[in-house]
Amino acid sequence: MTPYEYERLMAEAIPTGRFGRPAVDEPTRTASSTDTPEQQAARRAALSEAQHGWRLPDQRSQKNRERTAERKRAARPRHLRVVPDPTDTRAA
Repeated sequence: MTPYEYERLMAEAIPTGRFGRPAVDEPTRTASSTDTPEQQAARRAALSEAQHGWRLPDQRSQKNRERTAERKRAARPRHLRVVPDPTDTRAA
């Protein structure tokens, strides 16, 4: 394996989000320095509209979801099972 191949392999193996591309130093953007108050207000309005009508689930529906998930887990076949020792001489 050549050093170039090893470098490509390691670039793909380590999750950096760059997918093997070199790191690029980009200046970080802050909302207060680049956005105008009108842009910020428009984003807040869009967020408020998206959140309108959304609510947390009530306690009963949450318990139903948990109960359904527990039933699904219980219905799954087990991967391991206990097998009795064939050389065990103790009475059952």
